[in-house]
Amino acid sequence: MQAVVNFRPDQFYPKNRKSSKHIRYLVIGFDTEYQRETVTNADGQVELRNQVLSYQYSCRVITPDNADNEPHWSGIVLPKGRGDDKRLTVTEFVEHALTAGFRALPNLKVPVDVYLVAHFTRADVPGFSDFKDEASRKAMNLENVRNLFMNVSEDIDVKLKRVGGSRPIRLKVKIRDTIALAPTGAKSLAQLGDILGFEKLKLSDDPDKELYYKQHMAEFMEANWRLFREYAIRDAEICAQYTSRIIRLYCDKTGKFKLPVTLTSIGVDLIRNYWEGQGLDPLAVVAKEEVEETYWSKKLNRSKTRKKIVSTQKLHWNEDFFTECYHGGRNEQFWFGPAPEGVWYDYDLASAYPSAMALIGAPHWDTIRAIGSTDELLTRFAPDDLAFANVDFEFPEDVRYPVLPVRTENGLLFPRKGNSTTHISEILLAKQLGCKISLVEGRQIDCDRIISRTEEYAPAKRPFIGFASNCINERLKHPKKSLDNLFWKELVNSTYGKTAQGLRERRIYDLRDAETKPLEPSKITNPVFAAFITAFCRGVLGEIMNALPPEVQIFSVTTDGFLTTATDKQMRAAAFGPLGRRYLDARRMLAGEWGIYEIKHIIRQPVGWRTRGQATLQPSVPSDWDETGMVPKEDERVVLAKGGIKLDGLLSKSEQNAEITRLFFERKPTDKLLVTMGAGIREMYEQGMDFVDKTMDRRLSMEFDWKRRPAQAGEVSASYGSDKTCKHLAFSTGPWGSVEQFNTVRAIWSQYNKEAPHCLKTLQDYQAFAAYFEGKLAAQGDAGRYLAKADGPLKRLRRDLAIAHKLRKAGTHELKPKAFGREHLAKVSKLKVKELAEFLADELGVPCTKTDLDNARKKTVFTPHQVPRTTETVSVLEAVRRELFPLLEIGQFLTPEAAFSLAAADADMTRHPRDPMKDWVASFGE
Repeated sequence: MQAVVNFRPDQFYPKNRKSSKHIRYLVIGFDTEYQRETVTNADGQVELRNQVLSYQYSCRVITPDNADNEPHWSGIVLPKGRGDDKRLTVTEFVEHALTAGFRALPNLKVPVDVYLVAHFTRADVPGFSDFKDEASRKAMNLENVRNLFMNVSEDIDVKLKRVGGSRPIRLKVKIRDTIALAPTGAKSLAQLGDILGFEKLKLSDDPDKELYYKQHMAEFMEANWRLFREYAIRDAEICAQYTSRIIRLYCDKTGKFKLPVTLTSIGVDLIRNYWEGQGLDPLAVVAKEEVEETYWSKKLNRSKTRKKIVSTQKLHWNEDFFTECYHGGRNEQFWFGPAPEGVWYDYDLASAYPSAMALIGAPHWDTIRAIGSTDELLTRFAPDDLAFANVDFEFPEDVRYPVLPVRTENGLLFPRKGNSTTHISEILLAKQLGCKISLVEGRQIDCDRIISRTEEYAPAKRPFIGFASNCINERLKHPKKSLDNLFWKELVNSTYGKTAQGLRERRIYDLRDAETKPLEPSKITNPVFAAFITAFCRGVLGEIMNALPPEVQIFSVTTDGFLTTATDKQMRAAAFGPLGRRYLDARRMLAGEWGIYEIKHIIRQPVGWRTRGQATLQPSVPSDWDETGMVPKEDERVVLAKGGIKLDGLLSKSEQNAEITRLFFERKPTDKLLVTMGAGIREMYEQGMDFVDKTMDRRLSMEFDWKRRPAQAGEVSASYGSDKTCKHLAFSTGPWGSVEQFNTVRAIWSQYNKEAPHCLKTLQDYQAFAAYFEGKLAAQGDAGRYLAKADGPLKRLRRDLAIAHKLRKAGTHELKPKAFGREHLAKVSKLKVKELAEFLADELGVPCTKTDLDNARKKTVFTPHQVPRTTETVSVLEAVRRELFPLLEIGQFLTPEAAFSLAAADADMTRHPRDPMKDWVASFGE
């Protein structure tokens, strides 16, 4: 159908202005239906494109006072053909939508301020022909917001032809995306439809047939136009209605009638409004101020002034230090491979970040000053003070989970010894665990937690507790899973992220300037707040983990929770330390709750491989939940974190779990995974291409990340899938002694796999790497020069033994009578070269011929300490002293002892060891 392209001015309201008493918007929810196809381009290359089948729209005219009576209409438009040149422009699409509205509602009058809203604009915006041409694509003023297409800085100027042919009617179009406005846990369009009460539409009752139709929509359109039309329009209707609801929610809470760009930006606006309502300056709360700066305008050829937001002077001087104190969550895998069977509980801290935020007192930014001594650091401050320090530390050997973070190129590490920059909560916890602490430097900020020190008889105005409490109370007013409930939950949980935005460099691609730029800080970014929040949450977890009885096992920790065998009774006792009690105070103040943790999952047996890489071998049974008072959902009986592995999104959680466990147990060193990923926003924009899937081979990465040191190891039988069993390596872990040890292991593991890829699937696999590691560590420095790749340490031993024997050095001057049972050596004082070669090769397993020894004996000087000290070389030299040269000085051959090794004690890994850490420490003392 050809759209009517002439419009009258009286059909439109005037443009919204700041002074306007009546604000109005036209919301156009839009969607495209398309089908993937392969085409051959002008260069003869085959490429994917989307064949656009139809465009859908759902329009609503919204004003602050027409919530129950929004003029609305919906429809569908078919392109003129299937080629790119037959697609609609944005203007043509809007003309079709408006024409249908004026026909359906004769008295309709629409705003010229338009929100054009889709769900995942990266797929739908390229469906307009404007996107294919570089000039028209630039005229869309698109920006990259969370890898979605939007235009925030500048509107799209849509010009409509008017009756009479005079100047056009101009619409100001803003593209927005409901994904950026959807709460966590409801990011799909189907989930937003559920929130709004839309009935789900199916293309077929047969799941296989429905999947086929979704992949072949052109065929379905021909076969069932009525259902195709209804199904296609539904997505546009969800976008339009959800947009209307968000605009009204935002207006209700802020008084501003507009659509925010993201849901998290609403939280920033609300908390700033809350601060203003408390009589606080929102800039002052986060230690910022507005200043006027002078700059030279080349355009005007004169100086001008502009306003700029900057940190206050005191914070500016110390900002780098506080930023160094900011780290993310604690994420570690404490067990590799299948864990022992039992009941494993997945506990999370309740509302972790909001609870930590609530503890922050009102800071006095002008009081920032240095901490003078270690004694002052450890005795003057409370865990919820604003005190931060860089410290040298060393934990006792029996601390299973050290709690001071050290940043590395591979994330946070928690070693036994090192240097850490963090908040006082973790430092005081370390002291409680017996850690030796020495202050390098520190900063403190006075803050009010109960009484204000600036207003007489007034309570302290904590920056976050009132806001967080209000969000939680608002949330509780609405049913679970409702839009209002999820809206308030998202706001309170996302506010922490805005305090940290821009602190650690994260670069995004700027479509307009065609370059990557750092993500800008938010209006409430503050390193002190961000550092406090994350440290306190890590501290509470660390306190609980270290307070659990030694027989309790912890499988992994992820940000705000951990998987453990600890019962609720054991958790309650462990959660009553100094940090836990303060956290409980926050929970009571915020939500009137008397617990600080909640159960997310219960399972019978996990398997793990690396940070954020865990799956379930045996799900829980109903009786495991008897003590919880919960009726578990199917997903709560399975723990799954895929460690970055992408699987088919159409698979259920249990199906993905089955596939992950299969990949783990059946993996081979050369395995690759065929990964399907959508085209990136940069590539799409630069080439004007459709959103299409790309497949690529990626190496399957399911090996240990070495963030902890293996302690006890063994092989266990594991069942996976429906009926498969195998034996697999499993090991428990302890903390590294230092970051240097971790970095060394990572580097040597990387080198080990460069020479040939490896998997750690058997105890022999682990021992092979441990031996390789031992050799590499021992061969550092001069001893590693010219070392053979194959059997290097043994060949070096062969060389040096030949030289020493020739020169009668290092105890080789005296031969054992009847060495190796040879009667003819009873009275011989010196061994022949040929016989020495035979002994080394036949009796001691050292690759050796007479020629090898003859070549070695050409050297005229014996240089000590050139043989890498490995288990194998030590064993051979001991045998040489025992059977051949009784006075052999073994130490003259070997390099100095390494600071550490990867030796792991053999153990039955099917049982829960009483105290693996204590056993591990003891094994190194034997």
